[in-house]
Amino acid sequence: MIKTARLLPAMLATLLVLSACKGNKNNTPALAADTTSIVDTTAAEQVTDSTIYGKASEDFGMSTFGMITDDGDTINVCRTANDGTDAKIYGSIKYDDRYAMTTRDNGESLGVLINLTELDKKLKNYEIRNGHLVVNGDTVPVENYLK
Repeated sequence: MIKTARLLPAMLATLLVLSACKGNKNNTPALAADTTSIVDTTAAEQVTDSTIYGKASEDFGMSTFGMITDDGDTINVCRTANDGTDAKIYGSIKYDDRYAMTTRDNGESLGVLINLTELDKKLKNYEIRNGHLVVNGDTVPVENYLK
């Protein structure tokens, strides 16, 4: 019984460390709920927009993405969600390009990332709502403009 009581805190600490996002330090509060589900235009107009806008910081790598938001906050997220699914990334990732981003896992993981710098070169008069591209009031696939 005493041996089990000593092992329980160690097992809980190990589980906590293993569930963390590969050592990513994210000092920002939870930003948005999971926004990767498909929404039609009507739903997008009724739901508060959870898209975060900003420029890519120098702090990104193969498994992370860093952004300096339009409000001046720094956000660092994992590119892979807690359930093992990869983020949807449209366009390339370049330092100082402008992006629209949604998050998952209480702001810890990237949901959708859209390179607005590249999108602006191919499309005018659009809107991003909850990580979805809206053109002339219709939700259209981002893949039509960015791969």
